[in-house]
Amino acid sequence: MRVDRMVVWSVLCWGSLVMALAQVEPRGENPAIRVNTLFGSTGLITVPTSTTTRVERFQLGTAFGHNVRTVSLNWGVFEGIEIGGTVVDLTNADNKVIGTAKVTIIPQNFDWLELGFGVIDPFDAIDQTVYGVASVNVRVPTEEAQKAVRLRLHLGYGTGFFREKLIGGVEVFLDKRFSIIAEYNGADTNAALRYVHDNSLRLQLGTQAKVIYFSTTYGLSF
Repeated sequence: MRVDRMVVWSVLCWGSLVMALAQVEPRGENPAIRVNTLFGSTGLITVPTSTTTRVERFQLGTAFGHNVRTVSLNWGVFEGIEIGGTVVDLTNADNKVIGTAKVTIIPQNFDWLELGFGVIDPFDAIDQTVYGVASVNVRVPTEEAQKAVRLRLHLGYGTGFFREKLIGGVEVFLDKRFSIIAEYNGADTNAALRYVHDNSLRLQLGTQAKVIYFSTTYGLSF
């Protein structure tokens, strides 16, 4: 419990400091923020963010994590609404198919803030999970006026996979192609390097539950 509180307070204090120094970074169609997580929902590595799949587009994802391999497909049904399905291949266990869904809400007069509410595995094939997460887009000034380190901060709470604990993470955008991702999912601290090849293909390589993690996400239009 002491460790959890230290993590939470560290995230809150660091987030407050960044917000005090930061300028609002407007949202856009940056493909780097649309990546399928291990269990399907758009997000970081295992932690979902408030972001959803672009409307009328699909996101096909594959992921290889700790004792699990998944193939996921998300669909942007409407603006700010995604639904999806994931085939989960667990080591020494039968394959499972789980569903996902998420809604994004942008509070009026708070364009810099997004709220996401979703469910993973609603029919409890593995571990029924409900979560909520707040995401903030910021830009921190640097010594060179033409350059800035772009950040997205995430903080939320989830049941099931997330053990009824606070969850969160950060995305640090180094340039248009590379970004560094870190998260805490209620049990593990994970991190990865994300690479955007083009408007469709995104790759991630890092660690998840202390083992090598790799994932791909490909955007599809029909």
